[in-house]
Amino acid sequence: MSLGNLELSILLPAFLAGLLVLATHVPLGQQVLNRGIVFIDLAIAQVAGLGVTAADALGFEPEGWRVQVAAVSAALIGALALTWTEKNGPPRRKR
Repeated sequence: MSLGNLELSILLPAFLAGLLVLATHVPLGQQVLNRGIVFIDLAIAQVAGLGVTAADALGFEPEGWRVQVAAVSAALIGALALTWTEKNGPPRRKR
């Protein structure tokens, strides 16, 4: 089955898997944040992945140096944002 150029036989299972991941990760993420546990290294790695995704969307070659620069730049911006929010955000609760 297809809808124009979209293959629903491929997209539908991927969409359902995404909904399952969303349904499980949101409550787990809320528990992690409520407990004040944040894995900074994983957060920075995900932001670097976002940089790679953005580079791909801009049409950069997957093996090119521009993708690496996009990943490093995104990771640095993410680290700066986390540092800024740590300094300027609400004070942390003591346990």
